[in-house]
Order: sequence, then structure tokens, then C-alpha cells
Amino acid sequence: MPMKRNLYPENWNDIAFKVKEESGWKCKNCGKQCRKPGEKFDTHRNTLTVAHLNHIPSDIRKENLKALCAPCHLKYDAVHHAETRRNRKGLK
Repeated sequence: MPMKRNLYPENWNDIAFKVKEESGWKCKNCGKQCRKPGEKFDTHRNTLTVAHLNHIPSDIRKENLKALCAPCHLKYDAVHHAETRRNRKGLK
């Protein structure tokens, strides 16, 4: 699902970078070492992202943010994304 930038704080890039730095650029779920800025891009599977555990982009409390590799982030968000799609289609 594309990121809706308007729902995130203006300094989201700085916040996300700090979370990734604090994790040592490793996924906090599976432990995979991910690419650091400036390293060669090989696959999105090695991209570190920052998940909002409660799915609220404006909630940037440290305990709500977790560094996850792209596959782990997609798995974490799967149920939430399915619910969002159903609600958009009016299938609640």
C-alpha cells in the first residue's frame, strides 16, 4: 500500500532514520541485516522500514515504532491492509 505522506509528521524521514540507526540497520523481527544509506541496492527484501505498531502514522512514540525489513513489515501489515481494503469497498 502506498504511503500517504500527509498522514505522517513533517520530520518523518529523520524519525525513521533514527529508528533504523538504533536498530543497527537490522530487522527487529527476523534479524536480517539490511542496506544502509549509500549501499548498493539489490532487492527490496533488504530494505529496512519503520512500522507503526498501532497503524497510526501520526503516533511517533518510540514504543509504537519498530524497524522491520520489507517482508516482515508486509506480513505485519497484511491483516490491517485487508481490513482497509474491505472498508473502502464497503464490505465491513
